[in-house]
Amino acid sequence: MSKQAPRARTPAPPPAELFGRQRELASARELFSGARLVTLTGPGGVGKTALSTALSATLGRAFRDGRWFVELGAQRSSDTVAEAVVTQLGLGTLTTMDAEEQLRRHVADRSMLLILDNCEHVLPGCRRLLSALLSACTELRVLTTSREPLGIRGERVVAVRPLAVPPGHREVTAEELREYPAAAMLEARAKAVNDQFEITEHTAAAVARLCAYLDGMPLAIELAAVRLRSLSVHELLANLDDRFALLASGDPTDAPHHRSLDALVRWSYDLCSPNEQLLWERMAVFSGSADLPAIRAVCGLPPLDSIKLLDALDGLVSKSVVLTEIVQGDMRYRFLETLRDFAREQARNSEDHGRARQAHTAYYRSWAKHAADSFFGPDQAVIARRWECDHNNFELAFDDLLRAAGGSHGALELAANLRFWWMSGHLREGRRWLERALAADTTACAERGNALWAAAWFEALHSETRIAQDFLDEAGTIATAIGDPQIAARASTWAGLTALVAGDFEASRSALEAAYTGHREQEDAEGLLMTSFLLGLIRSISGDHAGAAAAGLEAIERSERLGDTWGRSYSLWMLGFDAWTRQDLDVAGEYARQCLTLRWDYHDDFGSAVALHLLAGITLDQGDPRTAAKLLGIVADQLTIIDAEVPGWLGSRYLEITSAARERLGDDTFIRQRNIGRRLDRGQRMRLALGPGAEMPPDQPDTVASADLLTPREKEVAALLAEGLSNRAIATKLVLSPRTVEAHVEHILTKLSVGSRTEAGLWAATTLGKKP
Repeated sequence: MSKQAPRARTPAPPPAELFGRQRELASARELFSGARLVTLTGPGGVGKTALSTALSATLGRAFRDGRWFVELGAQRSSDTVAEAVVTQLGLGTLTTMDAEEQLRRHVADRSMLLILDNCEHVLPGCRRLLSALLSACTELRVLTTSREPLGIRGERVVAVRPLAVPPGHREVTAEELREYPAAAMLEARAKAVNDQFEITEHTAAAVARLCAYLDGMPLAIELAAVRLRSLSVHELLANLDDRFALLASGDPTDAPHHRSLDALVRWSYDLCSPNEQLLWERMAVFSGSADLPAIRAVCGLPPLDSIKLLDALDGLVSKSVVLTEIVQGDMRYRFLETLRDFAREQARNSEDHGRARQAHTAYYRSWAKHAADSFFGPDQAVIARRWECDHNNFELAFDDLLRAAGGSHGALELAANLRFWWMSGHLREGRRWLERALAADTTACAERGNALWAAAWFEALHSETRIAQDFLDEAGTIATAIGDPQIAARASTWAGLTALVAGDFEASRSALEAAYTGHREQEDAEGLLMTSFLLGLIRSISGDHAGAAAAGLEAIERSERLGDTWGRSYSLWMLGFDAWTRQDLDVAGEYARQCLTLRWDYHDDFGSAVALHLLAGITLDQGDPRTAAKLLGIVADQLTIIDAEVPGWLGSRYLEITSAARERLGDDTFIRQRNIGRRLDRGQRMRLALGPGAEMPPDQPDTVASADLLTPREKEVAALLAEGLSNRAIATKLVLSPRTVEAHVEHILTKLSVGSRTEAGLWAATTLGKKP
């Protein structure tokens, strides 16, 4: 048989831009240096074919006999895979030899790359053929795309994920938006059908929402871009409630399952086993991600009990329907929203879906109660992580409980049981949940009593002391009516806080002392810890420093015995505050830093802001107004993020520190230093607060400047700094305004913790490989 290969069928030329795929491309190239079979896996529409095309283009010269591309999407049987490859390679069918043997002989002694695209629905045939071909030719390399791995010995897998989308928690400028691959792709594809399309400051927020709504999926972005031929971004967003109907105008030359979003997802659904389809539909009741215990509790109803559930979950993961992620050592599972919407539509109004939804609500209500009851113990950090990871699921459960028939009081219970999550930087959201629950269920029950004192807590922290006191009065009435002394004692605790915020120190002390007695009688660990902290604070304010120290040390001893760190951090803050008022600045600083270190573990923006505020006052009194101003900048940024203020009397101290720092530095210097603080990243903030010689908490990455600290645009600017260019010269070269370049340079200096353009240029020369 001739060794001359026929003209190979190749895919379309690779796109000019890879839109953030450089990492996957590099990973696959590296794998080919030691592996003979590489598979690109990922959900349908994620861009596996485009990446394989780009990869084959970069590898083409490495193979003497070229590269062959075979599309298997139209195949309906594994038995015809070999015939399809023969046909698409133009070899011609031989009646005297089966197709597999013909291919074995053809690839023998050839150096070539074979690309099989869309293997997922004919996996058995692909496995048989490739096992035979790889055995027949040692120089053959194979690249496949599939929604699940082939499972052949020696196969290496590259997971292709959706494109990065802009953050949902903050707005980005048009220029920043283009640095996110999903937005860059949307703009490029939209320009191809509408040359007037451009991301502007007016449309940036809408483009960011659109990219997030489309999950960063390239196919969905392609289909949406076609609609931007006749709709504005805002109009497209307004009509995306039914994304499957709207995103159905693909390229007619594409494979059928790539012409619309609905066809693409249904293709994936049809490839799943009945148990996998059932689990897909049941898991659609989750919002965001879920861990295995939650999936077992919610989805493990017959017939998906025991090992059948795990087998179905493994199947969905292997088919890239369910994506996995490791969050602080724990495995979590999530859908792309497109796949979740499809499953919800499939299961709509079914009895099974209703049972799964009820199980979901019951599970998260029960889990929140357990978390609240056991929060002051050794599992605190685990509970805090679950709150953060499962926030969307708690919200879904809360909405269901609000709509539930009267009598369950579930919304009241859930909103109150998440109180420590609300305190960790979600004050306004907690306040809204509690207000909604209280308005929906007015029954005089224990759940309402607990929700009332929790709501009073958050109202007081927003300086709404009159509303807080009204809530507490009603809680006290309910406690008396149903005979619940714990509700009465906890209402007294937050009455003490309310009076403290209002500046009535005597009333605050009286309420807290009564609460302390009640908590002792009830042996209520939560009540004792929170009351001791507040009692110590009011004693310190009143000049009773010995009493403040006694209350703080008692709370710390109790929290250590329980394994608690959250309550302990607030007691440390109180002791630091007391030492500061006595001008024992070294002791005050030590307490404040211990408090901050513990708060950091919980990503507690409110508690951290309060601790940093105290450190700013201490630092100012130690004669360092510049550092104090930076710390105040961090406080301002964190309070802005959580949309909160330092409440009442404590807020007046915050203003006093701010005014004193501004007076010592002058307006311009103070504002400049405060803005530096606002722009520091998380690790840099911790280093500033703890001091240069302090040891970072174990979960904090070392913030010695690395390339990952800078955005792609900032790296470009830093590279040009290394060449010695001025801001105006950089602006000309990058087609930016000088003011924009100035802002980039300022960000670079702050992120790298360097003081000059020269230092930044030297960093770029070392880290980015640019010559100074």
